[in-house]
Amino acid sequence: MTRRPVRGSFRDHRQCIVVVLAESAVTPEEEALQSGLRGLAAMLLTEQSAEEVLANVTSMAAAALPGCDAASISLIRNGHASTPVCSTEIAKDVDNSQYETGEGPCLQAAKNHVVVRVDSFDTEDRWPAFAKRAVEKGVMSSLSLPLSATGEVVGSLNMYSRKPANFQGAEENATMFAQQASITLANAQALQRAQELAQQLAVALENRDVIGQAKGIIMAAEGVSSAAAFEVLRRASQRSNRKLHEIAREIVERRVGAGTEPRQP
Repeated sequence: MTRRPVRGSFRDHRQCIVVVLAESAVTPEEEALQSGLRGLAAMLLTEQSAEEVLANVTSMAAAALPGCDAASISLIRNGHASTPVCSTEIAKDVDNSQYETGEGPCLQAAKNHVVVRVDSFDTEDRWPAFAKRAVEKGVMSSLSLPLSATGEVVGSLNMYSRKPANFQGAEENATMFAQQASITLANAQALQRAQELAQQLAVALENRDVIGQAKGIIMAAEGVSSAAAFEVLRRASQRSNRKLHEIAREIVERRVGAGTEPRQP
């Protein structure tokens, strides 16, 4: 095999390496975004509550976009908007001003599933009532992006700045972050639903066991069948307007505590 000679001096190749490294280097803005995306991806591997995920998303959003002074998440549930988490209280105040006036970028982003950027609330005429409040609170520009879970828009990710035009050219990076945040949120909600279902099943099984124990106690005390014992529990539940498993638990605890057969409820 014939080796081809390497042409050029060592200095030439060293300069090429420097050029390659320079071209592959990322800007501080890109590094901040990449760090935020890595953080969101890492959350997929941990078991956090939906609220903890939302809180982390707002903190990462504020850090991922340079110049973001405050970040929040607006959630829309049954037509009602709220801000469950925010990086600073000013973000929550600005969000609440939108809910009170019924207008603003975060509502439009969630309603129309679009990215909404405001360069200057001083000159903003789409939402005059809200724009005036934003300026009063010291917020001059904003960027709101829709958040979706399981294919449905559930709210918006909002970023605010005290400087005008602070999010010009930031839509692409912010959209990438919001898309990953949506995936993270969807996974957190799915995990929360699974945990709630598991808890409900555990409670149901526990209640079934207690009812079974109470039936056994009644069967032994009254000499009746399983169906008749259950009917005793059901009538007691109706008379006292209490859940059947509460009546059953009371019978079991009374038997265990007293060590004697209980009276019919």
